[in-house]
Amino acid sequence: MSAATPAQHPSTSWHPSVEEQLFGDLDPEAVLRQCGRTFYAASRVLPRQVREDLSVLYAFCRVVDDCADTADTDRAQADALLNEIEAGLDGRSRRSPVVESFRRLAVNHAVPLDHARELIAGVRSDMGHVRFSTSSQLIQYAYRVASTVGLMMCRVLDVHPDGDAFAIDLGIGMQLTNIARDVAEDARNDRIYLPAEWVDHDVLLSAIRDGKRASAGELSVADAIERLLTLADNYYESAELGMHYLPPRVRGGIRSAAWNYRAIGSIIRRKPQAALARRASTRSAGKLMRTGAALWASVLESLPLGPADRHDRELHTPLLPLGVVPGRLQATQGRQR
Repeated sequence: MSAATPAQHPSTSWHPSVEEQLFGDLDPEAVLRQCGRTFYAASRVLPRQVREDLSVLYAFCRVVDDCADTADTDRAQADALLNEIEAGLDGRSRRSPVVESFRRLAVNHAVPLDHARELIAGVRSDMGHVRFSTSSQLIQYAYRVASTVGLMMCRVLDVHPDGDAFAIDLGIGMQLTNIARDVAEDARNDRIYLPAEWVDHDVLLSAIRDGKRASAGELSVADAIERLLTLADNYYESAELGMHYLPPRVRGGIRSAAWNYRAIGSIIRRKPQAALARRASTRSAGKLMRTGAALWASVLESLPLGPADRHDRELHTPLLPLGVVPGRLQATQGRQR
């Protein structure tokens, strides 16, 4: 196993290195503030203890995810770091403060460590050459690297198990937005997530290289990105139906994160070709407006209005090969208070 040396001093750059995150004694909230601006903005409206717990979860998930980026330059080092994380989860190593903090969080909130292991498996699949043939493979990947995080959040937030299906959908929607935002950057790193059944991968690489609209049969790269965003919207809309399962004290913050993330897709949709040249982002003023609207919508949702919503089982059909059966998929009658 490659040696991984604890950093003596945190980096002053925008993004701490994966070694600093794993072995340095970094403040989880500082990691959230530095590395997850959209989520950090949403977290400011959460109760203090909830924000601290979710920061620990974010810091753990962040360091796992960043191992995939390490693999771009040193696959052996990335494997060693993930092995160290797995050893920490199993109690075979106590070298990492962030893993130790996550283990305490998991004990306190009954978070299944299998979700964390599934996340690691998803990240391992990101290390190296990535090509998806079908949309089902895309959805399965999004579940592994994002929905598992949502399921862990559900336990931290003490969400009723009936809400798990909707949490899975929010994770998938957000990950699909990530993919749409990072099409060019990922492709340059030899990772193409747009399925080959939507667009020829050679055409995608050519479009990124030339910066032009290139077509493959009836589908161009822009069409494939539009299809990806439409698929993401299906999962966002389902997630919105399940927001009432969240405790009222956190509902506005989670909804705010969802709305701000979905807004990134709206920006890409207006100029999909721009996604091949640069990363789309939302403006601060827009984030504030959506956050306010999300908070107000959550206040109204606390009132006894509207029927219970059923989860669309078809959204999880691609996950059946993974053995995913997220509790009771049909919401109970009446909204939780």
